[in-house]
Amino acid sequence: AQPILPSIATILKGATLDSVVLQLRYDTLGTYGSITDLVTLEVYEMEENPAFNKDYYSNDTFLISNELLGSATFIPKPKDSVYLFRPTDTLKMAPHVRINLDLAKMNELILQDSIIFENQDSFLNYFNGIYIKMTGATNTMLGFNLLNSVTGISFYYDKGTVENQEYKFVITAGSVKTVHMEHEYTGAAVESSLTPEPEEDFWYVQGLSGLTTSMRVEGLSGLGSAIINQAELEVYCTFPDGDMGELYPPCRYIVTQEKTDSNMIVNSEDVLIALSLTGNSTTTENFKKYYGGNLGEPDPGPPVVYKYTMKVTNQIKSIYDGTKENIIYFNPFAKGNTPNRAVLFGPNHPLYAPRLTLYYTQL
Repeated sequence: AQPILPSIATILKGATLDSVVLQLRYDTLGTYGSITDLVTLEVYEMEENPAFNKDYYSNDTFLISNELLGSATFIPKPKDSVYLFRPTDTLKMAPHVRINLDLAKMNELILQDSIIFENQDSFLNYFNGIYIKMTGATNTMLGFNLLNSVTGISFYYDKGTVENQEYKFVITAGSVKTVHMEHEYTGAAVESSLTPEPEEDFWYVQGLSGLTTSMRVEGLSGLGSAIINQAELEVYCTFPDGDMGELYPPCRYIVTQEKTDSNMIVNSEDVLIALSLTGNSTTTENFKKYYGGNLGEPDPGPPVVYKYTMKVTNQIKSIYDGTKENIIYFNPFAKGNTPNRAVLFGPNHPLYAPRLTLYYTQL
């Protein structure tokens, strides 16, 4: 991520730093796995300045310094307020993590020429950004909202006779921020599915840079000449043997997608229409009415079974008409920001195979 100047920062020239703190506002929707174990966040300085007008993907890597800029070891508290004790008062803040950065290294920053603090490009050419990684945790993923007003790098300083001042570098929608993800499937239940052959027993859907499942629809030609009025797709899901559902809750929403001419996988027309009618909100009752895709109440089983129901009328019409490829892709909604996963029953299951219900008029 690249913290940037919110304004001219020459006020820091000649200041005496008391401390420099990286603040990261929790995003509870991005938290996954255990939050009862100790975790460590490490912060490093970037050694390259990524272009702001380029798209970055989760397999992109960047040059970083080998020297630690700061670290913190803690038990996550994504719903607990933080109290900041200041010389004159106490400030109650939204839940976030505070990481003290190396004072000597940050002092080098404020010793630079004034142009560094007057011009955004000059600042980013000197301080390329920060790289944050988690260590010491095998069962935890934390989400942070980099665009929240709490997030940023705060410089606490004295200058002359004026004490206890703060200047904050911020992260904005226009600054570079991206995440690097590596998925390791060796020994996992999904490993046997990573072959070219169709999977008949289980399908896997996963957020971030994880797996996407696709499905062909057979038998539409048997309708003959018809008008499809509505199409509704049900997919049933479960937990793999030994899985801990309380640590790994399923995807909140699954959407159907299609491939563009440029091989990009995008939301289907049905999803786009529902989003446009609801102001891009999946959580409204109207979105459930227009499209669905939300996690249903689980049947405790055994096995535990839960269901997603999606209205796929326009996509099925296009497949039936031959104007779209006969492949439906399944992904979590907002895949790039969603760590959750789902394990779907495949077509071999006698009770919980995917079901497509068509309402049509024969011509």
